[in-house]
Amino acid sequence: MPLPLKLTPFEEYMLCDDRPDYPMTGFVRLQFSGKLIFQAMEAAIQTATTRHPLLRSRVCRDARHGNYWVTDETISIPFERYFANTQHEFPLAGYIDLTQTVGTRVWLVDHESGSDLVVQVHHACSDAIGKCQFIDDLLLLYARNVGELAHDVKLRPLDNQRLPLRNQFGLTWGKLLHLLPRQILALRFIVSHFLRKAAPLRLLAGDQVLPQSPVFPSTCMFYVDRPVTAGILSEAKRLKVTVNDLLARDLFLAIQEWRTQNGVRSENEWLRFFMPINERTSEDATQSAANIISAVFLERKPSQLTNADTLLQSIKAEMQTHKRSHDGLLFIAALHIIKLIPCLLNHVLHRGKCVSSCVFSNLGIILDRTQLPRKDGKVSIGETVLEKVDFIAPLRPLTAAAFCVHSYAESLTLSLHFDPRSISKQQANELLDVFVRRIYKTLKNADQERTQTLIRAEQLSMHGQHWETSPQTGNL
Repeated sequence: MPLPLKLTPFEEYMLCDDRPDYPMTGFVRLQFSGKLIFQAMEAAIQTATTRHPLLRSRVCRDARHGNYWVTDETISIPFERYFANTQHEFPLAGYIDLTQTVGTRVWLVDHESGSDLVVQVHHACSDAIGKCQFIDDLLLLYARNVGELAHDVKLRPLDNQRLPLRNQFGLTWGKLLHLLPRQILALRFIVSHFLRKAAPLRLLAGDQVLPQSPVFPSTCMFYVDRPVTAGILSEAKRLKVTVNDLLARDLFLAIQEWRTQNGVRSENEWLRFFMPINERTSEDATQSAANIISAVFLERKPSQLTNADTLLQSIKAEMQTHKRSHDGLLFIAALHIIKLIPCLLNHVLHRGKCVSSCVFSNLGIILDRTQLPRKDGKVSIGETVLEKVDFIAPLRPLTAAAFCVHSYAESLTLSLHFDPRSISKQQANELLDVFVRRIYKTLKNADQERTQTLIRAEQLSMHGQHWETSPQTGNL
């Protein structure tokens, strides 16, 4: 890794917004049927992190370079064994001070049904896609260590000399000039988001605080089965929208319904989603785990949530505009500008304003290119099968909920990380339940519409009229 490697503006943002009561760390939990071998996994962890230097780095600072990364390959990544009383139990995690230690922690959690592997990574070190790359390497190395993978199977080639380019997003001066007019037009979104305060999901009165939960992270999960997942994909294709558009629409409606059920009246407040965007290009194919993302905001007032079809089409149009104009890069550009003014980033992040109502992150399909064998679509290492994968995004002050969506083994997983100081466990479960019910309602309405279409076709046929259909396609 080239040294000294300075932090990018996004990494500076992740570091500056880190605090002990709101750690800027994310989690990946791998749930296995069958037991993992501690020693074999420990060796795999130490080898895998040498391929991804930022995962075993800490931050130093001096007057000449500012904040920069320091990597020591002799440092062992903290790896502990944890015995859980029940399945789905998280080990007691905590704050990672990236100026004092490396940004990765790993636990092997044993329970009656098998083993879980829990990986905690500071967000300044890597985004979720980077963590997926690390997980793929880790599982391949573990399989090799336990004799379930031939030693001639090669890991994906990485070039850590490219780490200084992780902030370029495949941009050239020509591409920047081409995007400039659209970026200028998109500045209105940045200005409006800055001027408008988002509505926090917090349900408590201003002076009311729930007792701090001893469990970190506090999570709820829902695992969508394959037939329903296939139905969601089919419905998105039929409506010519993306799955992300469909789920974002249903999440808006779910949050509004949940807030109404809990007596929140917010006609003039804006519900705002913080939505990370993967900015990797083909040039990043050999890049190790890092942050190569931008972000956009998606917001609506309650008055804009009354018609589900209109809401969906508005989300589709807005997200298409963001993609065409690469509006997420405006977020990165703003961080570049803020970095030029001393102490401004700290002021912006600690001014006590709700930046987003929640985080909504869609990772797409994960572990789809692994070289490991599969059983019923699930990654397997001998008799040990990776049954489920959970992603947990960090929370921020006044952003009391972070939703992550991804697909593994042709099934969607919906995860909710909630702030127990603002939302109780019961309320969090209810919120996720409302979201799931909204998704199922979308599929039910689609079935009813198809039935009505068939009835209409039969009626036209009975009257000697022709019913013409054409295949519909859409982005997934």
